[in-house]
Amino acid sequence: MVPVIDLRGAPGQSVEKLATACADWGFFHVVNHGLDAQLIASLQAASGEFFGLPLHTKQAVSRTIENPFGYYDRELTKNLRDRKEIFDYAPAETTPWPTSLPGFQAILAEYAQACHRLALQLMAMCCEGLGADRDTLERHFEHGHSSFLRLNHYPFTDPLAGADAPPAGPYGISQHSDAGAITVLLQDKVAGLQVLKDGNWVDVTPVAGTLTVNVGDMLQVWSNDRYRAPLHRVRASSDVARFSAAYFCNPDYGTIIEPLTSAVSMTEAARYRPIPWAEFRRLRALGDYGDYGEEVQISHFRV
Repeated sequence: MVPVIDLRGAPGQSVEKLATACADWGFFHVVNHGLDAQLIASLQAASGEFFGLPLHTKQAVSRTIENPFGYYDRELTKNLRDRKEIFDYAPAETTPWPTSLPGFQAILAEYAQACHRLALQLMAMCCEGLGADRDTLERHFEHGHSSFLRLNHYPFTDPLAGADAPPAGPYGISQHSDAGAITVLLQDKVAGLQVLKDGNWVDVTPVAGTLTVNVGDMLQVWSNDRYRAPLHRVRASSDVARFSAAYFCNPDYGTIIEPLTSAVSMTEAARYRPIPWAEFRRLRALGDYGDYGEEVQISHFRV
């Protein structure tokens, strides 16, 4: 089972459990995470209200190739259209908002801020688990970070059936790893998320009162492969809709990602060339928006 980590547990023990989870699974649940239950409920209600709007109302606040924030129902993963619809919000970017939901923006902004605080706490623990100072990565996220919040809706029928759109793939989201540093995911009660573990697809079953966290590509590079960004996917919904909200904690666009000093030694050389985050993120987003060839991966930067 995916590990559950109590963030109010003994500090040293929590760090050790987190480091082990990052190395073995790349996934873990956190309890006593500090996010207010009412805020979570408000976010879930707002998500349901938005995705319940008429399609033309949602499409009026759609993302574009120039601005990748807002609504989208044609996202690709591994060049296959996902069976989902999304709404992306980034605190530092321009997001189009539906006029019929006046409190929508405020709820998303508050929730994203709370997730960002939690993500920084988790990354400090990740640094400690690598033998680095807790604040080693903090400077890449304190000012001008490129994080964003994504609301996901996995309907049990294809919302674009019969429309002029690429055919849907077999999954809610096809297998992939997350591009950034760390992802904080709020799942509802409907199972669907799976992680590839030891060659088998394992359900990341929702656990009441927890948030689900996974390692992203950039944290794998910083850790020099000691932590792993796991391949994961979402099963297509068959008889009941599924909702989730993912906060992708990403560094400042000016960040150059390379293995931390504490993760490199005389016997363990750096496994990656420096990666310009802005370019990596741009190429990954381009592949999500349309079928522009192979998605960029950290494997392209291996030494």
